[in-house]
Amino acid sequence: MSYDGPMSAQRVRKKRKFRLSWLALLALGWFGVAAAQKTHPRPTAGHARRRPPAAARSPRAVGIRLVRNLLARKRFALDHGFSYMESCAGYAAARFAASIGDRRLLAAVERRYAVLLTPAGRKYQPAPRQVDQSVFGILPLELFQLGGGRAYRALGLRYANAQWNHPLAGGLSPETKGYLDGAYKLSAVQAHAWQVTHRARYARRSLRELLYYIHQFQRPDGLFWHGEKAHVVWGRGDGWMASALVEALSVLPPGTPGYHQALASYRKLMTALARTQAPDGMWRQVVDDPRAWEESSCTGMFTYALASGLRHGWIRGARYERAAHRGWRALCRDLDARANVRGVCILTEHAGNIAYYLSRPRQDGNLHGQFSMLWAARVLY
Repeated sequence: MSYDGPMSAQRVRKKRKFRLSWLALLALGWFGVAAAQKTHPRPTAGHARRRPPAAARSPRAVGIRLVRNLLARKRFALDHGFSYMESCAGYAAARFAASIGDRRLLAAVERRYAVLLTPAGRKYQPAPRQVDQSVFGILPLELFQLGGGRAYRALGLRYANAQWNHPLAGGLSPETKGYLDGAYKLSAVQAHAWQVTHRARYARRSLRELLYYIHQFQRPDGLFWHGEKAHVVWGRGDGWMASALVEALSVLPPGTPGYHQALASYRKLMTALARTQAPDGMWRQVVDDPRAWEESSCTGMFTYALASGLRHGWIRGARYERAAHRGWRALCRDLDARANVRGVCILTEHAGNIAYYLSRPRQDGNLHGQFSMLWAARVLY
């Protein structure tokens, strides 16, 4: 069973049309990107950015390499149990393998995480005290939807329910954070809980959280501040928000209260992203500051969000197609021979000054970059 469930004939035609338009964009060539690079050179950090051959740029080929990169990591990324990065990476790998119909690859992903259901694997189940731990629920919920046993369902719902153990006034989760990654880590888990149960409370929770972040942090131009005291448009912060909107809009019923407000917010954000993309296809660490360096994880998230909107019909037009196309090509240039995404901002807190964000270290192969590019690969395939 795929993430989006069985597709109607209309949806199959839409997917084929989207894939054909994407292939046409890939055929346009590299001339515009090459010209942009001459006037806006990218920092190499010791790595030469070379154009990969066309076959190596295909979302299917790249996605398989990214999944194998994850599977080759002998140790889980841990933080008192699974870190949110491991949870998101496993979720991305399972979805991608299922989407391309590669049963062997999906089985390999499932084997990596089968330990979660054993007595020895309980140490990997994080205590759901806050969103960085409770987002773990998306991984077992996805494994259940892809054919895993009901034990995965029960495990995932335990984390979804824990997010609302003691709701705040107004029905928000007590895990609601004052900055943007909380939007994804709450809303996505609740959306998946709705998908496996069809219980309306999960859908209402998912959108209620999104509307909180929209009302608190979205600017009139469509971009989002990173947090309450962080009036900076941090790339991955807006990437988390864009991804949260996509997760909810692609799964939840349009009749759910708040759905159309979330869709309007998504469209405003996509318009802003098309406007702020760097000349070579990347997006910046501080999205609206041309002094900022270009960052890979937000580029993956934004490419995923744009491509999802084009596939679902939420946005239309050549400017969005070009932005998604250029984002993917830029990401492919940032992939090394071992499928490590280069130039990824490390873990980042929130601050009220741009200097903090501009001085953050970068890391190759950081899981933020790996899973965000996998998200994009799945939608573009």
